[in-house]
Amino acid sequence: MTIHSPGRRLRWWLLLLLLLNLGLMLPRLLAEPEGGSPGGPSPKVEHPPSHYLLSKEKRALIEVLEAYIAGLQASDRLSRAERIESLSRSLNRSAAILKPANRVVLGSTAVFKFPLRRMAEELSELDPEAMQTLSKHFTERGYRNGGESWTFDPLEEVFYQLVFHDQEYIQPLHAMQIMAWEVKGDREPIRTLLEQQKAGDYTKADTVRQFFTGNTSTRSGWRQMNRALKVLDPAALKGCTWAELGYGTGQIFEAVREVVGPSGVVIGVEIGPGYESLIDRISRRHALAWGEIKLVRGGLDDCRLPAESVDIVHEAGIHVGVGTPETLERETIPWLKSVKRALRPGGIMVLDDCGYPSLEGLRRVMDRAGFEEFQVVDLSSAGTPATQPDFVAAFRKPAPAASASPGVEGP
Repeated sequence: MTIHSPGRRLRWWLLLLLLLNLGLMLPRLLAEPEGGSPGGPSPKVEHPPSHYLLSKEKRALIEVLEAYIAGLQASDRLSRAERIESLSRSLNRSAAILKPANRVVLGSTAVFKFPLRRMAEELSELDPEAMQTLSKHFTERGYRNGGESWTFDPLEEVFYQLVFHDQEYIQPLHAMQIMAWEVKGDREPIRTLLEQQKAGDYTKADTVRQFFTGNTSTRSGWRQMNRALKVLDPAALKGCTWAELGYGTGQIFEAVREVVGPSGVVIGVEIGPGYESLIDRISRRHALAWGEIKLVRGGLDDCRLPAESVDIVHEAGIHVGVGTPETLERETIPWLKSVKRALRPGGIMVLDDCGYPSLEGLRRVMDRAGFEEFQVVDLSSAGTPATQPDFVAAFRKPAPAASASPGVEGP
C-alpha cells in the first residue's frame, strides 16, 4: 500500500484544479480575438459556412457597408460636414476596391450597388460639388463600370425604392443591417432584431434579406424560367394555370406571365404574411408586367391549393427531399401529396434545386408521394462537382391515357 503525505496530496489537488481550470478556459482563449474586452464577455466569433468564404474585395466592401450603417446610427449626432466627409471617404474607398476588379468579382459583389447608390444620392444632396469628383466612378444609379449586374432592372428598382424611400415598409438602417448579416452569412441576428422590435413575423425580414442575395431580379427570374423550359413545352403553356411554390420576392412572376399569356392564371404560394404583403405592396404601387397574381398561404405539410386546380407547379430552391426521415414523413410527403391533389390529371411538377438533394433522393420522395417521373435534364457545367450534378426534374401526376394538361407533351 502506498501512503501519500498530506503535502503531496495537496500538490495533486492543486494540479488537478489547474488542469480543470485550463480545460474550461482553453475554448475561450482560442475563440477570443486579439484585443478582446477583458472587462466583459468575449465577443462571439462567427465562423460562416464554407459557401460564405469571402473574397478580399467583398470583405473590404462589407467594411464600407458597416461604416455606412454606423453613419446611419449616428446621423442625429453628425454635422453636415462630417456626413459629407464620411460618404466621400466610403465612396472613394469603394472605387479603389472595384476599379481593378475582374468580371467575376464585379458579379459577386453587385449586391453592394444598393448601399453605394444611396451613398452617392446622399452625397449629391448634401454637396453636389463633392459628388462631381466621384462622377467618373459613380452616378446616382450606382457604380459606372460594373456591367449589367450593377444596373437596376425594374424589380430591383422597386426593391431599392422600398428599402430607402418607403419607411412605412422598413427603416433603411434595419434594411442595411439585414444586408450586412446576409452577405456575411449570419442570419441569426435577424431574429434578434425582430425580438427587439417585438415583431413576431420572420417572413418580412426574410423578404428583405432576399433583396440582397443577388437572386431577386427579373433577370434571375428569367434564368429560373429558362431552366424550367428545359422540361416543358413553351408552345403548350399558353392559357394554363401555373402555381409558383415559394415565390419569395416575385422575381419569376414576369417570366411566368409572359409564358402563360394574358389568359393564363398565375398563383403564388408562400408560408408567411411577409411575402404576401410585399407582393401586394408592389402590385399596388409599381407598374410591373405581372398581370394579376393570386396569392395562397401555404403550410409546411399542405400547399393548400384546391384539388385539380393547376396545370404546372414549379419550385426553385426549396430543396424538396432534404431533411431527416421524421421531417420527410411528417411534412415533405404530405406536402407533396397535397401538390399532387392540386394538379389536374397529367399535370407536371418542376423541381429545380441545383442538384440538392441528389436525383436518387428526389426520386424516392416523389415516388412515395405518388408521382411518376416525366423528364430530367442534366445542366451541369464544367465546374460542377461530379458528386452533385446540377439538374432540373419534372414529375407527372398519373393520368388516364386520354387526359393531358397543357405544357406536358411527352419527353
